[in-house]
Amino acid sequence: MPIDVGTIKFEGNDRTRANIREIQNSGVALIHQEPRLFPDLSVLENVCVDYQVRASGSRRLNGKKAEEETKALLKELGCTFSIHSPVKALSVADQQMVDMVSALRKKLKLLIVDEPTASLTPSEVERLFATIRKLHTSGVAVIFIGHRLEEVLKISQRITVLKDGEVVAVKKTSETNEDQLVKLMVGRNIYAAAAGSGNTSNKVMLKVSNLVSPGFVSDVSFEVKQGEILGIGGLVGAGRSELLETVFGLRQRTSGIVKSTDHGELKNVKQAIAAKLALIPEDRAHNGLALNRSINENLVITNLNLSSKGGIRNFGNEAKVGQELIDKFRIKLSSAFQLVRELSGGNQQKVSLAKWLKQDIEVLLIDEPSRGVDVGSKSEIHQFLFDSANKGMSVVMVSSDMRELIELSQRIIVMRNGRIAGELTGKEISEESVLRLASGLSISAKTK
Repeated sequence: MPIDVGTIKFEGNDRTRANIREIQNSGVALIHQEPRLFPDLSVLENVCVDYQVRASGSRRLNGKKAEEETKALLKELGCTFSIHSPVKALSVADQQMVDMVSALRKKLKLLIVDEPTASLTPSEVERLFATIRKLHTSGVAVIFIGHRLEEVLKISQRITVLKDGEVVAVKKTSETNEDQLVKLMVGRNIYAAAAGSGNTSNKVMLKVSNLVSPGFVSDVSFEVKQGEILGIGGLVGAGRSELLETVFGLRQRTSGIVKSTDHGELKNVKQAIAAKLALIPEDRAHNGLALNRSINENLVITNLNLSSKGGIRNFGNEAKVGQELIDKFRIKLSSAFQLVRELSGGNQQKVSLAKWLKQDIEVLLIDEPSRGVDVGSKSEIHQFLFDSANKGMSVVMVSSDMRELIELSQRIIVMRNGRIAGELTGKEISEESVLRLASGLSISAKTK
């Protein structure tokens, strides 16, 4: 983003007008919230795309050295995928790790990381934090931008709190806590704002029986009741996202049945939408939004039947429908014609949600609802899910945020290796129980 006012100094030198290459050559690396990678290139090619690993006295890439360095860094971060795998075949979490490795192989003086843990499991977060601490010990300065406050408190020494683009406080980590930080950011305790759904009925809205998608989902069966928030837990790679995509019809299924009680069997996306199902994907940048189109265009794309007449677009009606959704979801913008890619992660997620929910959705499939979202937007999204469930909408939610998963869900199914490893309800629901099932351990054994 261009700088209008102010200066940037690095190591005592004015870098206000420096370009990206000059900043990088100074020893600064930035890991973006959304991985900036070439999907058709391999992991190794993405890591070494700037050809900084060269043979002595040559401009050519030293392939052997590059491979050794990349493998060592992947091993340090606990990654098991091949350096020759195409990036597009990796999960969002693994892509985040590739982005991290690309930064770590450079001679760093300052590392800026933006929401690096949004898609990572607790064990992956710990490995990442161990790497960050190692960098810090070696003299590298780190700016860690995060919305999971428990992680910010765990990794930092000093915290700068921003609200609406302005600094509202600077605190020593040892002298503050999560509640204080939340109140500084949003002016209230966000966790007190939410109250679980109390209107679950016995009516089954969606029933999934013996669903199979080769390589991802194996013989999965579950049902969700009207007004219920059903959580899906598990480690990255367990098949959680793929399950939602298979239910919605985006992934091929070789056997099994997806059935809506009111609309019959659903075999494809068209039938799922007609049966009033909606899917909010994990990767909103690539699968949930048209980033280079306006906010208004994104909001009306699933509501053309409400804003058009006789199959012809009515721009006046589109503006009206868009504005209703902008107001309802409190989307912060400069104009309805602003490009979606210019919004914050939280506001992008609101657009991703809002575009579906002008319709009378009966079952919402939502994958990582608060990934890369600020605490204020996270609170609003949580409250919306609670309110919608209280009004009778069923929610099936995948989340890697353990606190979110436990606080929102009335029932949790845990996946492992594409299968359901167990189901938790009531007092059975705890972080330990979810992790034990996800790791293939018995819940009953935890008391021994």
